[in-house]
Amino acid sequence: MAIGAITLTAASAYAAVSFGFWAAQRRLIFGRTSRIRTMKAGAFDGQHEVTPLWLDVAPAVKLQGWVARPKAGGTGKALIYFGGRNEHVAWAVQMGSYLGFWSVYAFNYRGFGGSGGHPSESSAKSDALQVLDEVRRLEGGAAHAPVVMGRSLGTAIAIWAATRRDVSQLVLLSPFDSLRSLLRQRTPLNLMSWLLHQNFDCMGDAGCVKAETIILLAADDKRVPHQNSLRLASELGNIRHLGTVPGSDHNSLPRHPHTQAQIAAWLNQTGHTP
Repeated sequence: MAIGAITLTAASAYAAVSFGFWAAQRRLIFGRTSRIRTMKAGAFDGQHEVTPLWLDVAPAVKLQGWVARPKAGGTGKALIYFGGRNEHVAWAVQMGSYLGFWSVYAFNYRGFGGSGGHPSESSAKSDALQVLDEVRRLEGGAAHAPVVMGRSLGTAIAIWAATRRDVSQLVLLSPFDSLRSLLRQRTPLNLMSWLLHQNFDCMGDAGCVKAETIILLAADDKRVPHQNSLRLASELGNIRHLGTVPGSDHNSLPRHPHTQAQIAAWLNQTGHTP
């Protein structure tokens, strides 16, 4: 009886340590949402109506999201945004003020903002497919495939989704080759790289992306070194533009007016509208 009790105690302790380790790793990778950032409005400010959305992705798990639709009516053009670490994506619908007659969708990852559940690589990727399917449904089954945009951690989600659903264009901000590669360059996090169970390895999927791609990097990015972004870019076969945004860093890049202006110009130019 005593031996059984000791065995049970040891098993419980192991389970507690394991849970604590995976929870700590999850927090390291995804972080926590702290605040909703804002962005300077573009030329189409006030021309969109923002509506809250909820998407059932698993039993008792809903994702919190938003859509900004043109008040003048939809055109079948839709952009879906996948955020980065610590990012509450409610701000992303403000991109409509730069894009013009586009609908912009964004959903928080599990455990972020009002979304239920806990984030993980596998759930974020499976949820992304449900998001794309839901957007197609909400857009009335429009013939146009959506544009998918990802920032930092979200670039791995965007790339993965772009190889499994019909996507017209792909926009990547501060993309990277793999999470393991990033951690190996940072002391003392390089020790944790060998213990990762969520790798976010983008290199394999990159070679399967068919959509036209635009990549924008921050001029001063201390989170994702340019060498990691360029290594990923070498595997993407349909890059239409790769540039650096002056005066930007890792955090400001997605909301920088120059970033938004470049994205809008590229998506709205002749031959690149979805």
